[in-house]
Amino acid sequence: MNEVEKIKITADCSSGLEYAPFSHHIQLTRTCIYFDKEEFVDGIDITADSFYEKLKTTSMIPTTSAPTLQEILKTIEDAKKEGYTDIIHFPISFGLSTYGQSLKNRIDDLDLNMRYHVFNSNTACLMQGYTAKYAEILADKHYSVATIFEECEKLSRQIRAYFVVDDLKYLVKSGRLGQLRGYIGDIIKIKPIITFNEEGKLVTHEQVRTHRKAIERCIQLVLVQVKSLKDFILLVGHTGRYEDALEIQKRLQKEAPNAKRIEIFTIAPTVGAHIGNGILGVGCINLQGLKEEL
Repeated sequence: MNEVEKIKITADCSSGLEYAPFSHHIQLTRTCIYFDKEEFVDGIDITADSFYEKLKTTSMIPTTSAPTLQEILKTIEDAKKEGYTDIIHFPISFGLSTYGQSLKNRIDDLDLNMRYHVFNSNTACLMQGYTAKYAEILADKHYSVATIFEECEKLSRQIRAYFVVDDLKYLVKSGRLGQLRGYIGDIIKIKPIITFNEEGKLVTHEQVRTHRKAIERCIQLVLVQVKSLKDFILLVGHTGRYEDALEIQKRLQKEAPNAKRIEIFTIAPTVGAHIGNGILGVGCINLQGLKEEL
């Protein structure tokens, strides 16, 4: 490599980095959230707490719009002025939104005088945020773009997460869960355990009859995942259910005392608009084999 790369890391607010339980300097691009004619910029006009409180008081299902190309171009211009040669951007999984792939295609067609890379983490929420955080650590240690991609791809393969959705209407309307499956689930009170497949799409891992049993099953699935691991992080995600998340964290502290960290995270409104209130989830990040400590 003849030129020294100076790499800036950016991510969408879907990454949950606004509410991350760790420090970072990753610049976030913003999503707009709409309640009919009301418009809110995620993280500026509305916070996670106020968003989930609003969901409790309305039957309206919000919609979202992706960050604009103008916002991306401004980020690029600012980065060039700061002397960066490359940007690596971390959008939500390509399997959940066409935004990331579309952005990559549009950027590739432009003459920017800067290299702009879009990384598909095949996940969302803080799991997406952690891949961006790992990239920032590597960039700060002067790893190349190619190595950062290799390491982040490794990390994304070592992330597992399972969620219980309290109200399926959000996923059904957004098209991220089949209409028939969502309808039947509501009728017979089945609680599907949702996870990400290898393509970064939301799929039903299995179906459990009650919410309590579904949460218990999520916990057990993650505990089995980490049973043989020596270096791992556990995550507890929620939308508007902090006290319940705290109880799960306490449970995991007892049953997985060798975890490096057990962190609670709030799912950002951008994602919450498509899954609703009352979500609980448990995830794990296998840290073995990474070049740098996360």
